[in-house]
Amino acid sequence: MDKKYSDSLLPLGIGGSFFAMLVLMLLAGTLVGVLLGDLQEYTQLGGVVLLVIFVVLLIGPMLYNRKRSIFEQERSVIDVFDGFGTLQGLRGAFFRLIIYNEGFEIRAFYHRYFIPFEKIKQVSIEKGLIGHRINFVTEIIGIPDYLASSDQKFQAVALHIQKETLSQRAASAD
Repeated sequence: MDKKYSDSLLPLGIGGSFFAMLVLMLLAGTLVGVLLGDLQEYTQLGGVVLLVIFVVLLIGPMLYNRKRSIFEQERSVIDVFDGFGTLQGLRGAFFRLIIYNEGFEIRAFYHRYFIPFEKIKQVSIEKGLIGHRINFVTEIIGIPDYLASSDQKFQAVALHIQKETLSQRAASAD
């Protein structure tokens, strides 16, 4: 993964990272339960473990993705979209999509990806049964290749990405 386009805390993809963190948290909770299970003063420990899992898997990524990224520090923001949808195999992902003049940034579950419009070879928008999906083909390895959401604003953001990509391609062809 090229650090020029990716800023991720975890080495796996979004879906793999979520699954690995979930398994790690459940194993840690099991280990704590086994080690402290016989002690009567720790009868409510299961609730604490579930709270930690909730914070690490849901609240943590949302707070992390609200912080300024290395991509945002050097660019001006045109539009921001916070959504819920499907990204890189993870259904039900909370994500943040930030549009810049040069490209867009996808933030989801401790991962941040910047995709310049000039690196997009092909872009298309599909209308699904309950939402929209934007597909993009890039020359960057490891970058998500689609994003889906049922929010109405997502359609406008997807159309903006498609328009900017086509205009960048037309400008580079001249």
